[in-house]
Amino acid sequence: MSGPALSVEVPAPSYFQRQVSCREACPVHTDSGGYVRAIAEGRYEDAYIIARTPNPFASVCGRVCNAPCEMHCRRGAIDSPVAIRALKRFVSERFGVESGRFDLDRIFGGRSAIAANASRVAVIGAGPAGMACAHDLALAGISVTVFEAQPIAGGMLVLGVPAYRLPREVIQAEIQAVLDLGVELRLGQRLGHDFALADLRQQGYQAVFIGIGAHRSRELNIEGVELDGVFRAIDFLLNVNLGYRVELGKKVVVIGGGNVAFDAARSVIRQIDRAEALSPEELRAALQSAREALRQLTEREPEVPEDLHIALDAARQALRKGAPEVHVYCLEDLSEIPAAREEIDEALGEGIKLHPRWGPRRVVGRNGSVTGIELIRVSRVFDENRRFNPTFVEGSEEVIEADTVILAIGQAADLSWIRPEDNLRVTPRGAIETDRETLATSRPDVFAGGDVAFGPRIIIDAVAEGRRAARSIAAYLGVQPAAPSQTVRVTRFLPYRPPAGYERLRRELPPMLPISRRVGVSEVETIYPEAAARPQAVRCLHCHVAPVFDGDTCILCGGCVDICPEYCLRIVDSADLRGDAALAAALRARYGGVPVRGAGAAIIKDETRCIRCGLCAVRCPTGAITMERVEVLAA
Repeated sequence: MSGPALSVEVPAPSYFQRQVSCREACPVHTDSGGYVRAIAEGRYEDAYIIARTPNPFASVCGRVCNAPCEMHCRRGAIDSPVAIRALKRFVSERFGVESGRFDLDRIFGGRSAIAANASRVAVIGAGPAGMACAHDLALAGISVTVFEAQPIAGGMLVLGVPAYRLPREVIQAEIQAVLDLGVELRLGQRLGHDFALADLRQQGYQAVFIGIGAHRSRELNIEGVELDGVFRAIDFLLNVNLGYRVELGKKVVVIGGGNVAFDAARSVIRQIDRAEALSPEELRAALQSAREALRQLTEREPEVPEDLHIALDAARQALRKGAPEVHVYCLEDLSEIPAAREEIDEALGEGIKLHPRWGPRRVVGRNGSVTGIELIRVSRVFDENRRFNPTFVEGSEEVIEADTVILAIGQAADLSWIRPEDNLRVTPRGAIETDRETLATSRPDVFAGGDVAFGPRIIIDAVAEGRRAARSIAAYLGVQPAAPSQTVRVTRFLPYRPPAGYERLRRELPPMLPISRRVGVSEVETIYPEAAARPQAVRCLHCHVAPVFDGDTCILCGGCVDICPEYCLRIVDSADLRGDAALAAALRARYGGVPVRGAGAAIIKDETRCIRCGLCAVRCPTGAITMERVEVLAA
């Protein structure tokens, strides 16, 4: 085969579908690989700037983000994803709002002090969606007032996420950074009570963003939910996070399998003083109980992670005299539970008992107060089409004694404030009807985002929607939003050498607070020491570094194909290529038309399998393959 060579990339085969990059998976398109790589190179301030530029809640997300980027990290196809979230916290601790060295001008190249224009916007809700919207509007020079119903800003960051996961001072520091842009905050202002939507127009606001969240618990239509001692999880967390003590009794049952259920269960543990250790006999009994729980879980789910063994053994240290029993009952099996696996492991480690495949039938009580809950076995949660449709095992009912029952079965938005004259349409699921791309509602001057528009989801989704809404509002007002000054840097490595042993490094989680000290608001997860953070960053496969093929100097020797350890490359006849319009255009540009068999060859690269080892470039005898990196940098 002779003639010029062409390099093309093809979609991953069906057995290896990981085509979304970590950057694309992030709702605000954070260059995760960029800041991880900067950490590996010791460029910590650059790493923070890369992380903070698209995300005004970088320090918060470094602690509690669900990390969709990690779900699409290609390292995960080899062993385990890079610890992207925890590494973000590592640099936030050094240069973020919690560090004392935070400099917004450094991030936005002096654009954080922009002359105001005549536009005025009201933002309702000081949660992540509302404050992200206010942040970007302020950077565009728009005057913003944020109205918040609670006596403290932060929305569900403060009212729903326990302090042991997210310190309050970090939240307030992130919010203060937004207020420092000139944003006005009015606390204790509830929509529908202290003001109406129509009042904002009369006060001169030209547009409104609604980001009030979903603070109302969904109701469970079973007997006994009205009894004293039955709490909705959101109401319970609101009370705890606002500093009110809740009387719980000695045995608490939490119903639900999401993160909110586990947040509620772990908050219960922290309501009790656990100072006195168990006796040796009690410890042995607790250990045996934990091991038995592990055995049962393993029988139901063969792929229980090794961390779970350690967590369950550690449960013996979490149990203290006087501590309540805390049980979580959920419909799902261990493999189906929607809560994050780390959250489950930590809950088990703190002594919380998990019971999968149970559903609530009725709450049992006496003299108006809870005495227990009747549960029924679940045979399956989803039907053949993977739709939520639980099936129960009749005759398997059991009554479990309980002093308190906490229901964590979902959240909904309170839209009782909407008036007919507001001209806002509501979806059948009880959310404001909102365009997913523009965040526009049925009323031209009103935009909405976050949980009130799309239902409860993760924090970074809310941030992304607040930022998209800001762009739409600015366009509606005829204002051009300010963009951070950015430069593109292309680096060619001659030669390219990945860090020695990078492929053998294992994922290590950040240090955790010892079980015996997990009381009150003590933060459970701590920060990586520098000596641990850099090796974790080195694990990155450097997706932004890629082999670039020069078809004019390639001699089709096949050396790159032979040496590739992941079998990413193949040489084929160009006439055999099939693809989309982009491939057809590339073939025309290369051959002047449809290639004739035998006239040329193509090097096909399976991009999703490439681990950036650089061996193909090293092996190439003509230098036709080079390793290059493209970076987008803030000024």
